[in-house]
Amino acid sequence: SDTEFWDKMQAEWEEMARRNWISDNQEAPGQVTISTIEKGYYFHTENPFKDWPGAFEEGLKKMKEGDLPVTILYLEAAILQEPNDAEAWQFLGITQAENENEQAAIVALQR
Repeated sequence: SDTEFWDKMQAEWEEMARRNWISDNQEAPGQVTISTIEKGYYFHTENPFKDWPGAFEEGLKKMKEGDLPVTILYLEAAILQEPNDAEAWQFLGITQAENENEQAAIVALQR
């Protein structure tokens, strides 16, 4: 429905603002442009699964169920537990892309 669409758009906007991906003055004179590689990936700060054992496997289960927001939280938790897990980064990037969060998808896939 239209209400669900606009609620989702509002949530995305708030998430972008929280992660400082938008600002009122993006083209300020003298502002240094930072590439997505240099920025790094912005993890959710309130992740209830950050210490969850088997977070990667649980994330894959949620991905198969189509629950993208929860999948992202589990995969982020898995990466926080094992930062060099290339497979977790890959699945996180794919899930972020499916969730239409292209900026986070790019950064995750570059890792």
